[in-house]
Amino acid sequence: MQITRQLRIDVGRREVDVGTETTVRVRDDRRQPVEGAVVSTETKSTRTDERGLCKLQFGSPGFWKLTAAKSPTNRVAYTPASTLVRVVPNAAALRPYRPIGSR
Repeated sequence: MQITRQLRIDVGRREVDVGTETTVRVRDDRRQPVEGAVVSTETKSTRTDERGLCKLQFGSPGFWKLTAAKSPTNRVAYTPASTLVRVVPNAAALRPYRPIGSR
């Protein structure tokens, strides 16, 4: 008999800086880490490790949808989960441009 578990995504912060490596955690509805879950955006994907963790880096600002999914096993089927992350320009990108040598 196969049981179904709901995946959950935890990013820690819902707002991250462009270019900053962000840790993503995937757990099931019993709060157990899910190894081998695929965490994806429109342009990239990665797999979680044995602790249910993976790292992502976002190259441009905006709202990014993260989706976590895992193929079923003989005993467990997983319901995918998704969340939105807001990626903002970092402080260095917001500084005004000033050519070298100008005063």
